[in-house]
Amino acid sequence: MSFTVKDHKVLISLLKYSYHRKLVALVAWCYIRLSEVVVTSGFREGDTGVHGCGRGIDIRSHVFEDPQKVTDEINKHWIYDPLRPEKTCALYHDSGQGPHIHLQVCEATILTEGGDT
Repeated sequence: MSFTVKDHKVLISLLKYSYHRKLVALVAWCYIRLSEVVVTSGFREGDTGVHGCGRGIDIRSHVFEDPQKVTDEINKHWIYDPLRPEKTCALYHDSGQGPHIHLQVCEATILTEGGDT
């Protein structure tokens, strides 16, 4: 099992800021289930989205043979918000910095039955 960070800037963002308890649980779940997690982005000062409030983090996707399958597996067990089914906890995308898996939570996020490790 391996948990690493991209560089010292990401490490500082992981240590300097508080993260939502459900995001901490989701990242821990990913570590246990996936065996390898490389954090590429954490808290972003000035970000008005989930990266700016401790509810979002990015992990490297190319360490997985099939990143979309990994994303689907995460979303199978983690529900972002039952009242907003169009939103997901994991999104495999490229927002301009290269493909990665974006993880996010909100207060309503739940781990489904059978997702417990």
